[in-house]
This record gives sequence, C-alpha cells and structure tokens, in this order.
Amino acid sequence: MSAALKSYVPRPLPSSGSHTRTMSTTGVLRPLKAGSVPSLPVATRPSPLQRAMGHVHTVSSALALSLVGLTLVGYGTSVYLDRQLGQASRQLSQLQRSEQQIITANATLTRHMAQQAEQPEAGLLPPTPDQVIFLNPAPQRPAVVVEDSLDTPPLQTHRPLGY
Repeated sequence: MSAALKSYVPRPLPSSGSHTRTMSTTGVLRPLKAGSVPSLPVATRPSPLQRAMGHVHTVSSALALSLVGLTLVGYGTSVYLDRQLGQASRQLSQLQRSEQQIITANATLTRHMAQQAEQPEAGLLPPTPDQVIFLNPAPQRPAVVVEDSLDTPPLQTHRPLGY
C-alpha cells in the first residue's frame, strides 16, 4: 500500500555514446543531442494577487480555527451550565418538599396542642382581664456625649455583644 503512494522520478540511464536519453512527456525515452540540456521548470516569484490570496488563505484559516475553538468552548460552557442548572433545580425541588413536610408537621403539632388545651383535664383556663400584666414605659435616658480626643481612652459601655 505504501509503495503505491511513492512517486517515481525517472533518472537518465548511463550510455556509452555522446547521446543521453531522457523521458518525454508521453513516457517514451528519446535521445538528446550533445550539449543540449533539458529545460527544468523555473520557480517564478508569486504575483501580488497570489501573495494576497495566500494572506487571505492564512487569515481565513486562523479565523476558522479560532471560530472552531470558540464554538467548542461555548458548547462546553453550555453543557456545564446545563448540568449545574439541573443540579440546582433538583436541590430546589428537594428543599421545597422538605418545606412542605415541615409546614405540615408544624400545623399538625399546633392542632394537637390546641386539642390538648381544650380538654378540661389539662387545667388550662382562658385568660381574664384581671390576669393581664401591664408594664409602664421606662423613663427617657439622657443622651451620652462622646468626645473625640486622641489623649482620652474611649468610653467603655457595657453593652451586649449581640442580640
């Protein structure tokens, strides 16, 4: 198979006379006269049109290669985002099911507690106005003025760190 791909280059055969033989375009060997040299194809400089077409070919090849690369990156990104979206939607639906179960459990517990409170042996009585506790509002406190002085340490107030 590989022998069929190789090209054959004819070489002149050595001869004893002054005439040498060359291969003609038809494939027939013909004698050459002494002193004549067969003409070989001469490489010419490419024309400006050929050079321009070569540049267009190079630029279009680079552009096509970069477009293929961008297409592959875009496809990979879309597949990745689709997988992430599917995973997030599954997690959301699982959280929604959990929320529904918690709401149902909370309503069941509230109903159960209400039923227990209605039973006379529970010992619970409805509140009456004489059992209500009223609180008076605290008196207004004076505003604390903080001086911005570099020599004095900051005032330390006893406040809770968080609520």
